[in-house]
Amino acid sequence: MVNLVETVELLAAAAVQVDANDLSALAVMHSRLREFSQQLQSCEQPVQCATDLGNLAGSAERLVERIILRDLADADAGVCEVVMLVNELQQLVRHALDPDQTSPAEFTQPQAASTQDPAPDAPPSGEPQAAVPTQDQPGEVPITSEDAPLVIEFITEARGHIEAAEAQLLKLEEQPDDREAISAIFRSFHTIKGVAGFLNLKQIGALAHVAENLLDLARRGELQLTGDATDLVLEAIDQTKLLIADLEQALQQQRPMASQPGLPPLLERLRAYVSSDHSQRTPDHPQQSSDTPATPTPDLPAAPSPAAAGTTRSEARPAAASATTAEATVKVATDRLDSLINMVGELVIAELMVRQDVAGVMLNDQRMTRDVSQLGKITRSLQELSMAMRMVPVQGVFQKMARLVRDLARKAMKHVEFSTTGAETELDRNVVEAIGDPLVHMVRNAIDHGIESPDDRQKLGKDPTGHIHIKAWHQSGNVVIQVRDDGRGLNTAKILQKATDAGLVKPGQELTEQEIFQLVFHPGLSTADQITDISGRGVGMDVVKQNIEALRGRIDIQSVPGQGSAFTICLPLTLAVIDALVLKVGTQRYLLPITSVEQSLRPTANQISTVQDRGEMCLVRGSLLPLFRLHRLFSVNGATEDPTRSLIVIVQSNQRRCGLLIDELLGQQQVVIKSLGEMIGKVGGVSGGAILGDGSVSMILDVPGLIDLALKDSPATV
Repeated sequence: MVNLVETVELLAAAAVQVDANDLSALAVMHSRLREFSQQLQSCEQPVQCATDLGNLAGSAERLVERIILRDLADADAGVCEVVMLVNELQQLVRHALDPDQTSPAEFTQPQAASTQDPAPDAPPSGEPQAAVPTQDQPGEVPITSEDAPLVIEFITEARGHIEAAEAQLLKLEEQPDDREAISAIFRSFHTIKGVAGFLNLKQIGALAHVAENLLDLARRGELQLTGDATDLVLEAIDQTKLLIADLEQALQQQRPMASQPGLPPLLERLRAYVSSDHSQRTPDHPQQSSDTPATPTPDLPAAPSPAAAGTTRSEARPAAASATTAEATVKVATDRLDSLINMVGELVIAELMVRQDVAGVMLNDQRMTRDVSQLGKITRSLQELSMAMRMVPVQGVFQKMARLVRDLARKAMKHVEFSTTGAETELDRNVVEAIGDPLVHMVRNAIDHGIESPDDRQKLGKDPTGHIHIKAWHQSGNVVIQVRDDGRGLNTAKILQKATDAGLVKPGQELTEQEIFQLVFHPGLSTADQITDISGRGVGMDVVKQNIEALRGRIDIQSVPGQGSAFTICLPLTLAVIDALVLKVGTQRYLLPITSVEQSLRPTANQISTVQDRGEMCLVRGSLLPLFRLHRLFSVNGATEDPTRSLIVIVQSNQRRCGLLIDELLGQQQVVIKSLGEMIGKVGGVSGGAILGDGSVSMILDVPGLIDLALKDSPATV
């Protein structure tokens, strides 16, 4: 019996490494299964559950053979089934050693193997199901140090599977007859169930198993996945997310997973729905995939010949391509990636310092000039490559918005169609994580304030179904994300009245349309007639503005009454590196992000004037812009007082434009952003610091904060 235990443990270890396209790993798995069967037959003493063990090992062995010979329509699903079979094999062997440790009643009983080919995504017909607890609230055990790396991998993979399932389910609501979407959702839960059973994660395994039963009915055409069924699967997805989050915390705190109070009722409702009769079940013609053969397949040889395996592999080109892609992908911890970005940033700074130190020598030394130039090219390439490694598509954020639109529309009893464009657009990972909250608030407002009810839309001659479209694209080195709806639009008169009542605007004060639009970002200001559980408290759009400006971005608004609104967010590609103008003001040098700059000019005396209650102004192309002197804002000595002998840089932020008076423009430079640290804290008008080529530290100007800082001063001092 000891040999059986050693062999089954080796089997479990091999199962973790197995891949549908890795013939060597599959061959190892096949040989270990055969070795287990031989040891089971040669045992002198009787072994408890020997028949079940033999059936399990034989089923797994035949399944591995079929995967190697590419005799399954879905090899990945077959691999998942092998992993589950090995897991149950391991549990039964442990029970045979210690019957009090694990009760066989906790697991489904194996069935006789069949030679029928399964449906494309299904577990092979007749194969035993995965080990799944039948209790409503299975007890969890602490995660061992040996399983910790596997659990970390499972958390990442499970989140990917559950997000994919959610996206396919939302797609299925629009296309109920999409068989591939149903199969994809089934595969996601099927994979989660298999790995959860292997890792003895009972709550996750139980939920995935019951949800899989419901999805299996839909996959076989016995149930229409709409209405209540869709809601149940979405609840299962949400509960799985909670379980995965708790698993991650349990792993960090080295404790067992906590019992989720919402899990038992959900399991009962899922089981009740699966066992109940529905009118849409019992279709006229059973569903069968064209990939499923109508006749049984012949018995397979014990092991494939190298020639046969090679021929099959060359014919299965998609599988070979996916194997190449998998081998070229390496998962790296985010903290290591962030450290790499920081070190590359330090390398960029060091290269600039070296270049400036040897600038005098390079004039007379061609070899030195060539070497330093080559070093600069390599450094820039390395920097671009490292930054590209941290770029991720915004597709994940867009997918979350799709679920949000569905839930909020149902709650508000409105019909809303959600669409996206440019989900493949890539953005810095840190920016993608931070952009989620602003998009949530904008989508909430679009549904609650923007989109009218179906009856109101029909009275206005509109489509009863409202539309929300999110689009992302690259523009001038930035990423632009736009949220557009076809609702009622912004009511400028109502916004202005609310702002006047709140004391934000003086009675009779004239504001442009864009200035009125910007009032919606003020904290506490809301145009909602009543507070709902969706929005209406005036605490959403100010969060949007704060988060966007924290990312060094800006947000613009376009709106037409009765036709809808569009909120456009412009964000930098990355938060680590920026292109900036080097400004000289007195004895100091400052860095101004080039994305905020419109133009620079040397003013004439006729362009400079002072307007009552508005301070110093500059006339630029027919527009009067506020003029702020940087040396007065930051108390810098030695600056030029005469504007005609200085330069004015025109900057823009959230439709606000102004001119910054500086002494000299030294040039453009790409710099690595550094935080000011906790000791210095937040400084008005400054977003961070950077090290210049000569080793000195220069402050990076924050244009929105700079405008706010200047407006706080009285016109006499500005």
